[in-house]
Amino acid sequence: MRRSANLFVYAVTGDDHVEQVNLSLRFLKHFSRQDILVVAARYDRKIEHDDVIRIDVPERFDNHQASILMKTGLHRIVGDADRICCYLDSDVVAVHSGVDRIFQRKQGPVTFAADHTRLPTFSRYAVRCSCVRGSCDHLRQGIASKFGVDVSNPDWHHWNGGVFLFDSGSMDFLDTWHTYTRAIFDDPGWKTRDQGTLVATVWKFGLQDQQTLAPKYNYIVDGMRGMADFERASASPSSYRVDTTYSLDPASPSLRPCFLHFINGCGGKRGWRNWDETEAKLAQSQSLAAELVP
Repeated sequence: MRRSANLFVYAVTGDDHVEQVNLSLRFLKHFSRQDILVVAARYDRKIEHDDVIRIDVPERFDNHQASILMKTGLHRIVGDADRICCYLDSDVVAVHSGVDRIFQRKQGPVTFAADHTRLPTFSRYAVRCSCVRGSCDHLRQGIASKFGVDVSNPDWHHWNGGVFLFDSGSMDFLDTWHTYTRAIFDDPGWKTRDQGTLVATVWKFGLQDQQTLAPKYNYIVDGMRGMADFERASASPSSYRVDTTYSLDPASPSLRPCFLHFINGCGGKRGWRNWDETEAKLAQSQSLAAELVP
């Protein structure tokens, strides 16, 4: 089989994430013409793909930690110096044939998209502090204390770790992100996430002003936005927040994403307009493709 010029890659741990990545694969395989690799650990369910690397992760790490370790260490696992690789979280869904153009956007050591919030809003989700709502500066303080890195802009628009491009020139950056992330696992002042350590790594390498990917390559959709934490577990999809800031209709003047990133476990929830439209887009595109086959 001929190898494609570039590579999409996932990192998943546990059967719950296998179910999620199978859903994402169904969309990506339809809209992309590039190779796809799944790096996985601790699973029994079938991964619906023919290119899978099974990884053994030490038992001392829980599934969340294991996934993060694989994600931040993919450059060492993939070991492909000839191609640009694009990491995708398993809750990222392709919705447009332009997804493969993301590989043309690689610049610098790594290329990420901006998050949907800014640093003060994200801060309390990365470190353990007394802040329960609103803005917070404890992440910047934690980064300075733990890593000796000065994040001089308190309102910096930090990067989102759900989609990023890397290649043979990314090794130093990704090694540092991986090392920083491992360092917080046993630190009670930090939560198990990779975005806070990503902030530290970006500023350590002086990349804070580097251009990010256009939002269409990692368009974040959050059905839980504005919903109190205690309401989320019991919320029905019909009560999720509907995001009307984008469109999957080619005739619409609204922004048309290539990838939708369904955060907070909202992907695959039928009865929620944003997901229902996403499934309908795939079905419509598959039907059109079938009609074009002679």
